[in-house]
Amino acid sequence: MNKSSRLLGLTHYLGGRRSRSVDEIADQLAVSPRTAYRYLGDLEAQGIPIVKDDYGYRLLPTAKLPPLNLDTEERALLRLALSNPALRAAPELTRRLELLSAKLHAATPPPDRHYDRQARPVLRLADTPRSGPNASTALEPLRRAARDHVTVTIDYDSLSGGQRSRRQLDPHELFERRGTWYVTGHCHKSAEVRIFRLDRIADVTPTDERFDPPPSDPTGGLLSRAWNLMHEDGDHTVVLRFAPRLAPLVLNATLHPHGAAEELADGSVRYTVQLDGLEEIARWIVGFGGGCVVEGPKELEVMVVEIAQGILGSMQEDRPTGTDAASRYKK
Repeated sequence: MNKSSRLLGLTHYLGGRRSRSVDEIADQLAVSPRTAYRYLGDLEAQGIPIVKDDYGYRLLPTAKLPPLNLDTEERALLRLALSNPALRAAPELTRRLELLSAKLHAATPPPDRHYDRQARPVLRLADTPRSGPNASTALEPLRRAARDHVTVTIDYDSLSGGQRSRRQLDPHELFERRGTWYVTGHCHKSAEVRIFRLDRIADVTPTDERFDPPPSDPTGGLLSRAWNLMHEDGDHTVVLRFAPRLAPLVLNATLHPHGAAEELADGSVRYTVQLDGLEEIARWIVGFGGGCVVEGPKELEVMVVEIAQGILGSMQEDRPTGTDAASRYKK
């Protein structure tokens, strides 16, 4: 972000209802407090009416900000974000997105509207929403509860237990991953923070209880050492070796934020990552059909073999033979 963008963002940030401390301003702009002071001075030099009180800095309440001047690409990016299919999982969010789109249209000068209509979009969101109807029902009440710090009661269909359970949840944050919505929150039943998939939540009922706000990044901390979503309490150094044909996949992609890849002399790649659980990555390894070998830990190697043998055994049991096969596949 360049300086002019930071100054524009700072102007709108100071236009809120409360004053902002220098530390808050520095954190918002990702700069040092010293730079934040300098930016405040730059705004004052440009005639932006900033006042200081006991709590920090803010715009003079009577100040009027100029309208945002967006160029063609900025308008296109905003429209792309507003068209995100994941955000349209709930009717209330869809209504707000349509309202934002209308506001963007109204703020765009007529000549620019004509140009935008003629310009062909070059960016497209290719993700396909995977959350089912339960997610569209649960998303909005969970979002409100997380915003207002209200405990809710949910009916959850667990795949591991194979049955529906009723539990109380302090919803911290909702996030979308690979087209599916999840909620992170403190589960009263398990007495720990867990992740729940929204399309397995059959009902959300607010309670009269409230909870203290969670840390600023509850989901990021929870998933930092998970392969995908499953958070466990273990500590495993996973070492994998990928066949040379899979080297581009490992060397040119970010499989995990904290993983490290090393290209070996024979063209294969050794990949190392620290995880708190093994089940997710074991199922992922099986999908390579032998192109990925576990070098450690032994526990992971055993798990991969068991999963592969289970798949093979199931296919052999279901495979028709003799006259049964002929009759099943006869057209």
